[in-house]
Amino acid sequence: MHCAHCGSPLMPGQRFCSKCGQPAVSATPSSPVAIPAPPQPPPVQPGPPPSGVGFALPSRVARHVSTLAILWIIYSGLRVIPALALIGIGHMHIPFMMWPMPSPLRAFLGPLLGGIGVLVAGFSIAGLFAGIGLMARSPWARMLAIVIGCINLVHFPVGTALGIYTLWVLVPGGADADYRTLARAR
Repeated sequence: MHCAHCGSPLMPGQRFCSKCGQPAVSATPSSPVAIPAPPQPPPVQPGPPPSGVGFALPSRVARHVSTLAILWIIYSGLRVIPALALIGIGHMHIPFMMWPMPSPLRAFLGPLLGGIGVLVAGFSIAGLFAGIGLMARSPWARMLAIVIGCINLVHFPVGTALGIYTLWVLVPGGADADYRTLARAR
């Protein structure tokens, strides 16, 4: 006797095929065997597609511009403090300026420190504007952040890291179009 489904040999009295699991069909009628129907899977309910399937991932600019804006605001805000201190030292008679030093040196050192303070304050204010502009997705803020980021590359280590991060986010190919898309979306 052989299985009607797969053709493998069956032993006498065997009710199911040992190879395919189908019930053995015998030539003599026997008592009917109730074979349970396989369970049906539940109907598939339509729902939202899994995340990331069929949707484009946000660009590097979209993912990092808010973080970059916050970092520029914090960094520039902290740089304003020493800038104001340098301006104050350069324009006031601070005790170290009272030390016995030649008058020409004192006349040179005060304006020099004040000038450095004004320069640092200017870059700090520009960085604040860049951060606020990036946060608001203003079209001009991308270029300002790139310029200030390049200038800050020489301010090791924090300015260098922020400058590299700025250039990594805002300069690669397609970053200009991505930023313009973000600016229009706001």
